[in-house]
Amino acid sequence: MAFSITLFIISWLVFLKFADRSKFFEYSPTCYIAMILGLMTDILVHHYPFWKYTAAKKPQIIIRHYLDDLGVYFVVTYLFIQCLPKTQKTFNMLIYIFGWTVIAVLIEAIALKLTGIEHGLGWNLIYSYLSDWLLFLIFYAHYRLRTKYSNKVESLLKSDKQ
Repeated sequence: MAFSITLFIISWLVFLKFADRSKFFEYSPTCYIAMILGLMTDILVHHYPFWKYTAAKKPQIIIRHYLDDLGVYFVVTYLFIQCLPKTQKTFNMLIYIFGWTVIAVLIEAIALKLTGIEHGLGWNLIYSYLSDWLLFLIFYAHYRLRTKYSNKVESLLKSDKQ
């Protein structure tokens, strides 16, 4: 439990220190998608225990999930979007996402070592790593589509006012 609380606090301290809060309303919709996916995963692992907290009671497990969903997932997604490369060519994006997925799987490896979480049903760090790729691609695609279409809507609204 201490690891989850520490990770939550560190996440928000990093957010307060490094996040460009002037872009909050631009970045936060994608962060909410990350939170929703995290909550959906919590429901999934309740029925299919790909991973579980072995030494924790039900209230502690729920608190750990919410700390991840409301802290780590939001902050990581926000910083991921904020730090997107200036030139978003395919190679640049592959290298960029590679870096983020390595960090994510290292955090999970630390959590496996320290927090009484263990994989089940054949789940392992390789599956987590591949899932992280999928998630970061989803976040990137969502952000790009949302900004593309919100810019079109804004320009349409401006032209209607004139």
